[in-house]
Amino acid sequence: MAAPKPSETSSTREIEDLVRLSFFSNVGKSIAEAATLNETLRAIMRQIGEIFAPTHWSLLLRNARSGELRFAVVVGSGVERLRGMVLSRGTGVAGWVAERGEPLIVEDVTRDARFTDQMDHLTGFTTKSIIAVPLKHRNRVFGVIELINKIDGTHFTPLELKLLTTIAEFGAIAVSKAYYLKALHMLATSDELTGLNNRRSFLGFLEKEIERYKRSHQPFCVMMVDLDGFKKINDAHGHRAGDEILKSTGEMLKSSVRRADIVGRYGGDEFMVLMPGATEQTAQKAKERIEQHVETYNQSAAVRISLSIGIREADGEHIDDLLDQVDSSMYREKARRMERNVTDVADNIESALQEERPEEA
Repeated sequence: MAAPKPSETSSTREIEDLVRLSFFSNVGKSIAEAATLNETLRAIMRQIGEIFAPTHWSLLLRNARSGELRFAVVVGSGVERLRGMVLSRGTGVAGWVAERGEPLIVEDVTRDARFTDQMDHLTGFTTKSIIAVPLKHRNRVFGVIELINKIDGTHFTPLELKLLTTIAEFGAIAVSKAYYLKALHMLATSDELTGLNNRRSFLGFLEKEIERYKRSHQPFCVMMVDLDGFKKINDAHGHRAGDEILKSTGEMLKSSVRRADIVGRYGGDEFMVLMPGATEQTAQKAKERIEQHVETYNQSAAVRISLSIGIREADGEHIDDLLDQVDSSMYREKARRMERNVTDVADNIESALQEERPEEA
């Protein structure tokens, strides 16, 4: 048989390079089109399943502080229980890859001391062959992709390891992109101190809820919460103590309302809660829970706090003036609270003295 002419060999290689380029372009496009972190991780795992046909495959995320690996995505029959499980630092093949940042192929786990059957005992599965590759950002490992066994019973090959490494590189870029987009969104919509929705973000949710109400008349409530005497707290105890109280107040609000409710920091010492589908009765129960949390907090707090809370249920007549309505409700409560505090001398004289500035004593 005559040897291929140089031109034929060159042409064949060019065709092969074009095929590879087209293949990776499709893989990269599928992964890059994902908009969120979860979508990106799922897209990576879907591509891996289609290309390699493993019996089981997992994506583990690495804890930057402890070095532990957590099974974030698991695919394959009988391994669902692995989701959320944690491997201690350096454990098994995945741990080895995470620590060294290098891809690894183990064709026969019975001959490799780096393999641990810890997960096999948990799932009742028998691992025979593994390939694992790191996910990196700026040379720091943040995850590991691990493939277990092949459906056809053969071992993984060095070529497949190289292919998986390339896909992992695509995936790491896409995960980093999704992460930064999410981080930028949080910076734009979250209050830096408390982590709650900021004023702009909260008003966006409220606007959508008002428009929904105009279409469907489904009830909702808005709650305004104000920290009483916050300036005095800052003056007497310093801004650091004031910041801690703002954060504690935000945490109390979040733990007192429903998961579907939206809590925001509206201003310096003002908070808002949007309660979709809630009636005033539902909001009153949430208010009672908030007051109970404040009472518990004050029992051990170095600086006691007091909250004034106003509630307004949406109605067709005043829907566009809703914030003014809830603001008036909150200040009426504040006035009643101030009047009560003035008259209840026996209960409040000690705290009143503590709040006075030294020059007023």
